Amino acid sequence: KIAQKMPDFLLRRIIPNTKILEITLNRPAVLNSLNLEMCNEIIDILKRLNNSETNKNYINAFIVKGSGGKAFCAGGDVKSVWIDVKGLPADVVGSGCPGFLHSDFFRKEYTMNYLLQSSLRPQISLWDGIVMGGGVGVSVFGEFRVATEKTLFAMPETAIGLFPDVASAAWLPHLPSGYGLYIGLTGCRLKSADLMHTKIATHYVSSDRLNELEATLAETVIPNDPIDARKRIKGVLDHVQNGLKPDTANSLIIPQAELISRCFGEAHSVEDIISLLQKEASQSHSVATKEWIDTTLQTLSKLSPLSLKLTFMQLQRGKQLDMKSCLQMEFRMMMKCLQSHDSVEGIRSVLIAKDNKPRWQPNSLEAVTDDMLQPYFESLGEFDLQLDEF
Repeated sequence: KIAQKMPDFLLRRIIPNTKILEITLNRPAVLNSLNLEMCNEIIDILKRLNNSETNKNYINAFIVKGSGGKAFCAGGDVKSVWIDVKGLPADVVGSGCPGFLHSDFFRKEYTMNYLLQSSLRPQISLWDGIVMGGGVGVSVFGEFRVATEKTLFAMPETAIGLFPDVASAAWLPHLPSGYGLYIGLTGCRLKSADLMHTKIATHYVSSDRLNELEATLAETVIPNDPIDARKRIKGVLDHVQNGLKPDTANSLIIPQAELISRCFGEAHSVEDIISLLQKEASQSHSVATKEWIDTTLQTLSKLSPLSLKLTFMQLQRGKQLDMKSCLQMEFRMMMKCLQSHDSVEGIRSVLIAKDNKPRWQPNSLEAVTDDMLQPYFESLGEFDLQLDEF
C-alpha cells in the first residue's frame, strides 16, 4: 500500500529489491509547488513509515525528489491561498478555523514539516534545481540534503509580504555569523558552494551522477536500526561525492562572510543592519564587495518593511524555541499575515499580476513599531496549531 502510485501530483514507489521508498513531487508545470493534497499524502506516508505495526522491517529510508528537471520544489501553492483569502469574509480570514483552504493548507504543511523533522527513518533529499519556501520545509530537516550544480536555494517570502516560515525559526537563527538573518531577510539566492559552506546542504554531487547515487543506494543494504541506517547512507553519499566540491564563482556568502558577520551577526534590529551596511559602503572595499553592499541595500529597500521587522523578531524568538513551538508561532504569524495588507498585495504583485511593484503599508521601517508586531504572535485560542507525535 505504501508503494502504490498516487495521483499525478505525488508519486511514490519502493525501489526494487530495496527497503528504500522514493517520493517524487510531481507538479512540474508549477515547479513542483506543494498543495494541500500533497501535504496530506506525505503526512500519511510518514505516519505509516514511523508506525512499527505498518512498517515493521519494511521501509528503512526514503528519498524525496522533484520531477521535470527544473525544480525540487519551488514552494507552497500561495496563489491558491491568495484566491481563497480574497473570496472570504474578513472575520474568517486568518482566524485559523479549519475548513478553509488557507488555514487548512498551512496547518497541514506545518504538520508535515514537524513529522519530517521527527521521522525515525532517514530522509535523503535530492536538490537538483530550484528549492524555495515550502520546498525548503519539505527537505531541510532530513539528515541528508544533496545539492548539485543546478541547485538554486532561497527563502524569498519577504518579497511577497510574508516571512520565512515552514519552521525556518528552528534553523535559520542557528546558522553562524549572521547567515540566517541574511538569508531570511534578503531572500538571497544561493548556489551549492554557499549551501555547502553554511552546511545547509550535506553533500554535493553533479546532476548527471544522481542516477548513480540512487543505484548505489539501491545496492546497499540499509539496516532497520535508524542509527545504523544513517551511517550506511552517509557512507554511500560520501563515496559518490568522492571529494567533489562545487564551483565558488557565483558564491554570495563565502567572499563576504566577514562582512555578513559584522552587518547581520551583530545587529540588534533591521535598522541596525542597514546602518552597518551603509557604514561599510563608505569604507575602502573591492569592487565586488561594494557591488554586494549596494545590491543588498537595494534589495532590502524594496522588500516589505513589515515583513522585514516581523522576520527579525521571528528569528530572534526562534533561538529560544524548539521545533514544535516554532511551528506554532509561525502558524499564528501566518494567519495574521493573511489578514494584513502586505501579504495580499505582495502575492498580487509578484505572483498574480507580476508587475513587481507592490505598494507596502507601512512603506518605511520607521513606521513599523513593536506594538504593530505583537498581534502576530498572539494565540488563536482553540484554532492554534496542535502537533502530535507519531
